[in-house]
Amino acid sequence: MSIFGLRGRKFLDALQHHPNFPNSRFRLPCPPYDNPAFWDQFYKDMTHDTVNEWGGVDLTSSGLLQFKYQKMPIALKNSDGDDGAVDEQIISTTTFAKWMDITQLATPEEAIQAYQLQRKSNNHKNEAILILGCGNSKIGEQLLIHSFIGPILQLDISSKVIQLMTQRYQNYLSSSSSVVKRMEFFVDDATTGLTCLEPESVGGVVIDKGLLDVLHCSLGPMVMNGDDTNGCDDCDGDDNNMIQRIMSSVHNVLQPSRPFVFFSRSEPQWMLRRVFGNDGYLDLVNGGSSNRRSSSKKQQQRRPKLWKDVEVIKLIDYDLMLYKVVKADEDDVVEEEYRHDREQKISVTRRSYVKRLKGGSKPKR
Repeated sequence: MSIFGLRGRKFLDALQHHPNFPNSRFRLPCPPYDNPAFWDQFYKDMTHDTVNEWGGVDLTSSGLLQFKYQKMPIALKNSDGDDGAVDEQIISTTTFAKWMDITQLATPEEAIQAYQLQRKSNNHKNEAILILGCGNSKIGEQLLIHSFIGPILQLDISSKVIQLMTQRYQNYLSSSSSVVKRMEFFVDDATTGLTCLEPESVGGVVIDKGLLDVLHCSLGPMVMNGDDTNGCDDCDGDDNNMIQRIMSSVHNVLQPSRPFVFFSRSEPQWMLRRVFGNDGYLDLVNGGSSNRRSSSKKQQQRRPKLWKDVEVIKLIDYDLMLYKVVKADEDDVVEEEYRHDREQKISVTRRSYVKRLKGGSKPKR
């Protein structure tokens, strides 16, 4: 059993969160992934031709353009630790474009034409694809080769690797009149707000191939006390939680109803707790929204609904899980407010909520 695969990660996640584990501050052996200096040193002796694909994931014809998967439950159903029996034995096939809900055209030429038409339009709709922690991966180039519209926005905390990537892709970045620029690079830290991008400027999808996963390992165990949890260290609404800061940054740059997808080797019971906080995860398990209410003492107030439509799948040909969450839109917020007040037996009509919220105020009760 490799410690770097799904089975190995399952063992390590369960071990460090076991109530009888001797050291509650135990952390998996991880380098300082959040430090730009670490990554600059990592890429120091590499050339612009060097490629590292986390998890072996790419968009070649034998990769994720079309893939097989199993749908996973978001929670364990059995007390003995076995996975829930929700469609686990059913193997389905889909395409990268369909699962990400983005357009893939027949040829790169058609994609360029569609991109130019979008730029000429007066609305803010686009099919921009943001890749967090791009490193020296080729997935951005592969998206253009396989006729996705773009633009492709690649971001990394390391200025060294962005320098190498800029050298590699000069043909996509040229100011020549014969080149339609559909690729951009940014040096930025996803934990500090993605200030290089405008709010709600990404109308396609945000993709993370391993950033959240390695940070999950480096943050150490979450302290959980069942349904009456007081939150968890580095987890529940804590400003020091790098993963939740990344989620906030992504939410800021995504347009409503657009997805954020990320790869991980950790199962949903651990990864979704880290992403949404323990209370948010329990809401998901109990059929509520992921951000509806915190039961912790430090966050008694109800939190706004930020995300919806959480999906987790296991990639059959890769030893990985693939997660998708969708940014909630205005209608979702209205519905959440209305449902909350109905549960609290507050008399209010849904029509008044729609009218008042669009006017910038809440309805009278």
